[in-house]
Amino acid sequence: MSKRRVVITGIGTLTACGIGYEPLWKMALAGCSAIREHSNFSSNGSPIRLGGEILDFKAEDFIQVKKNLKVMSRDIQLAIAASQLAIRDCRIPLDSFDPTRAGVILGSGLINNDLEELGIGIRQSRNSEGHFQMSRFGREGIRALYPLWLLKYLPNMPACHISMTLGFKGPNNTLVASSTGCLQALGEAYRVVERGDADLMLGGATDSKINPIGLSRLHLLGLLSERSYSLARAYRPFDRRRDGFVVGEGAGIFVLEERGYALRRGARIYGEIFGYSVSPHINERSMTNAIKEAECDRAAVGFVHAHGSGVPEEDRLEARSIAQVFGNGSRRIPVTASKSVTGHLVDAAGTAELSLALLALERRLLPPIAHLEEPDPACDLNFVAQKPQLVTGKIFLLHTVGLGGQSASIVIGRDE
Repeated sequence: MSKRRVVITGIGTLTACGIGYEPLWKMALAGCSAIREHSNFSSNGSPIRLGGEILDFKAEDFIQVKKNLKVMSRDIQLAIAASQLAIRDCRIPLDSFDPTRAGVILGSGLINNDLEELGIGIRQSRNSEGHFQMSRFGREGIRALYPLWLLKYLPNMPACHISMTLGFKGPNNTLVASSTGCLQALGEAYRVVERGDADLMLGGATDSKINPIGLSRLHLLGLLSERSYSLARAYRPFDRRRDGFVVGEGAGIFVLEERGYALRRGARIYGEIFGYSVSPHINERSMTNAIKEAECDRAAVGFVHAHGSGVPEEDRLEARSIAQVFGNGSRRIPVTASKSVTGHLVDAAGTAELSLALLALERRLLPPIAHLEEPDPACDLNFVAQKPQLVTGKIFLLHTVGLGGQSASIVIGRDE
């Protein structure tokens, strides 16, 4: 059986830039950043002042059954909103296809507990001297928690809620793969449609670590930027003065369809997936294999959208890998990155990047790397800096890197 061709027909994105992809595109094109001071705890002695926080999101605008909000963490709420934006963007009526031939695959991660919610159980577990006792937590603390409390924090629940909300009854899966989760979910959704197990799939990721527990973990790992840059230049991937990343939150969902199915209904096609690959290490392997599957000449790649975490050694390894893939052509192919616009979305990394890359391919304009002023000499690539650059090719490569070193790559292009 021949492989079926798979295209992307819908984009649903939420970032600190705003709701939908247009605010994201506008800020990225201008080289601006949505990073700002945290609204809830930056003034309470926290060493982490800045983040890419979504301020204008109201879950009630996207979730009709209000009682369901009691079992939905912010990660779940963002995912449902992104899925609805993606379905609206692809303009497909939900009653126009077989629901058993439609599914969801998402990247997600450890959903962080709400401290106020945990505090209820902990307060019930203290002895007369105020010390926490595990035995009392087992007897009394757990009983004080909301009975369905756990359902808010399971990584598979975003995909579960999306399928129930949209009525999708086909393949459903969750990948817990750190910052490669979005591309791995998209890649697996691509495989499902390619082999004929579904006609329509949603792929993407969601994450919100802008809370005390999520930020504390990343801070203790030493990954966050601690320099006192101005808000306008708080995060600078590939720059000589970078020292880590700034955390953002968000979700991105993409509609994947079998190409013939999309053409028959007159769908807007952002791009076709030509190749996808994953590697357990930060090296050229995932990029090389994705290009090999795409069966295209490396010189045909019009631009690379890099991961660009801002962690010094990670940026150097990624830049070295890109240079090895393209050889002498690495000084020709434009390379951009966008985490300095939105903040690092951690388990949802790759969602804003893919949105911008698809729009760049469609609109023939590549946004610059915000705040890249002095490129690190060890990252010797043709970076797009200061201003947008015209896109001349019809194919792009997107690369992401997980916090543990895993990498994923995807090659997408357009026929016309």
